[in-house]
Amino acid sequence: MSGIMEEQTAHTIAEDEVLQYADEQLNPSIYADEERIYPMRSIKVERGFFSAYELKRKHDRLPSQIVLDSEFQREGVWKLQQKRELIESILMGLPLPIFYFNEDKAGRLIVIDGRQRLNAIFSYLNNEFLLDKLKILDEFNKKRFSDLSPVFQSKIEDYQIVAHVIQPMTPDRVKFDIFDRVNRAGTKLNKQEIRNALYQGEATRLLNRLSKSKVFAAATGNSFANEKRMKNRYLISRFIAFYLYYNKMLRNSNILINALYRYSGDIDELLGMTMEYLNMISASEIDEIESQTLRSLEQVSFYLGENAFRLVDKNADGVVVKRYPINMNIFETLMYGMTLLPYKDETIKDKISVAIDALKSDAEFLDSLNNHRDSESKVSLRFQKIRQIAGELT
Repeated sequence: MSGIMEEQTAHTIAEDEVLQYADEQLNPSIYADEERIYPMRSIKVERGFFSAYELKRKHDRLPSQIVLDSEFQREGVWKLQQKRELIESILMGLPLPIFYFNEDKAGRLIVIDGRQRLNAIFSYLNNEFLLDKLKILDEFNKKRFSDLSPVFQSKIEDYQIVAHVIQPMTPDRVKFDIFDRVNRAGTKLNKQEIRNALYQGEATRLLNRLSKSKVFAAATGNSFANEKRMKNRYLISRFIAFYLYYNKMLRNSNILINALYRYSGDIDELLGMTMEYLNMISASEIDEIESQTLRSLEQVSFYLGENAFRLVDKNADGVVVKRYPINMNIFETLMYGMTLLPYKDETIKDKISVAIDALKSDAEFLDSLNNHRDSESKVSLRFQKIRQIAGELT
């Protein structure tokens, strides 16, 4: 079994419990009851009215102010006749279902629900297809947009689209619930898929490149070769978030947050700020973060091998007899530790292997992988222990 799964030890947790822990991290529908109680002031969703022409103008701008190609959109591409019937409905003046947009801090509208409808409207306005086989307004058959009289062209351009717009100040965990409620796909979105939609840009491109890299495949034993739910990107985003946090790159940035920011156990807040940060920094800074991530992955393969991010059972001869799924907390901790160690130093290779094996048997460390694993105290303990190991070996 591959993917992001969490466990204590082979002796204290069952496989079905491992799966439960994974769902808690990646399924936005699963929250503790108290986390579902949001202060009303934190929920900001406004009703917006846009003409079809206005939205097309926003879409055609460079850079575009409307994001239609979010990777979380899974519905199939509309057939041509569906597009034709939508335009017919607009010409008839029929209301369309409510659209849902998320507005980011750059003012872009990311389409949560309504992508196919907008694509159809924009495509017709661009003369990319003609109307045909209409059952009611058959007088418009064989006509492209440019073939319509000015009156009917204006009727389409002026058509009012009603949308619920999630405002930028709305916390990510509230957005997760909203995405989950309006998502109409058969499979519910997990947190990383939603985060991938919320923070389209250099951040999502960086995670995509890293997750598809050969060094990531090698370091994880090719466990994510068929990954379709972005668990690989979730792993990498957690490492980058804590790497930036502990290197004070986030705390010292005046782009997003002030210097008093301190991680308080809200992993979604930290990951969201990290994605936002990655979308705002320079290309050279992105290159530096990408290089460091690839370097850490190479270090893991060199020093620890493909079982680095797993807990394992060994027999009396030290041979691995059972491997547990990749653990996200071990991943981020060891990846960070590799940033503190010399690059592929043969003289300390055996010592590092012994030290990490000991870490994976340490009672405090194992407890930090258990309940409340993202709390401030347990995160701090894990990184304190890996810093201590690095300090003793260098």
